[in-house]
Amino acid sequence: MTATGGGLGALDILILVVVGTGLVAAAVQSEKIVMNASNGPVEPVPPAIEWRDQFLGVTVPESDLVWMVGSHGKIVRSRDGGQSWSVQPTGVTVNLQDIDAWDPERAVAVGNDGIVVVTSDGGETWTQVSVPRSEITNKLIRVRCLDGGTAWAVGVMGMILFSEDWGSSWVRRSSEVDVAWNDIAFPDDENAWVVGEFGSMMHSADGGVTWQEVEPTSERSLMAISFRDSLSGVAVGLDGLVLGTVDGGLSWSTIDAGTPLHLFDVVWNQTEWIAVGGLGVVVTGSPDGDSWRAQRMSDNDLAWHTAVVSTGDGVFVVGASQGFWRAGTWIPVGRG
Repeated sequence: MTATGGGLGALDILILVVVGTGLVAAAVQSEKIVMNASNGPVEPVPPAIEWRDQFLGVTVPESDLVWMVGSHGKIVRSRDGGQSWSVQPTGVTVNLQDIDAWDPERAVAVGNDGIVVVTSDGGETWTQVSVPRSEITNKLIRVRCLDGGTAWAVGVMGMILFSEDWGSSWVRRSSEVDVAWNDIAFPDDENAWVVGEFGSMMHSADGGVTWQEVEPTSERSLMAISFRDSLSGVAVGLDGLVLGTVDGGLSWSTIDAGTPLHLFDVVWNQTEWIAVGGLGVVVTGSPDGDSWRAQRMSDNDLAWHTAVVSTGDGVFVVGASQGFWRAGTWIPVGRG
């Protein structure tokens, strides 16, 4: 001790406080260890959405209901507009590329290795179904659900698949060619469009039964296509490529979107076109396609985004990060 005359100096008191605090902490920790030892190890429960997750597809079949699919076969669902999430086991370990739903109970997801899984109970159970396959390689990139339980899926090796029984069985509606189809759209019951690598595009005038090649407007790959009615449509692709039509696809014109960044998806949101892509870029276009503006959804989020869906009051976006983009504001959701 440094104090004299039997008293405690300031340093002595400090030492006692430190030692006492350490003993208390050790006792508490010891109690924790004993409790753990008696009750068995307690495994931490990871959040439904982890930082390592990457989601590639999304669907919003009704207000407040959101499904997302992504890496390692993961499917998560929110019933409260993205406030909370639950994981829905699929038994799939490869990446799921996209998901779409007919209603809150019935949905279908597609992905790598030609995987297709369906649910009819809101995702409580997912069942893998068999589909036509290529002997070379298999990957399904996009799926679209239409009225009456019909659905279409597209992917590599020219794959165009069709189902008319809520995804339970599928038939091929295209020949096998060395091209990846990245998206499919139906502006009406008769006309359909697929877009893909190197500006490739095909059109069907008989509801997808037969397809005809369309002369490419660009050599850059097209990643997505969307229509707001039977005449007006937009396709987006790599290096900021945007194509527009106002005559049902009889002609396509190149649009200056104001960005060189890749664009991966586009949607009509009842008031404007919205496309998303690399480094947090979002491109908005007027209904007639005359005016386009590129910006970032947030200065703090430079993630890439692969899919966008309309939510009525905005859009929901997924990719390396997920969230709502409403009235020019980025609202991230789901990270644990």
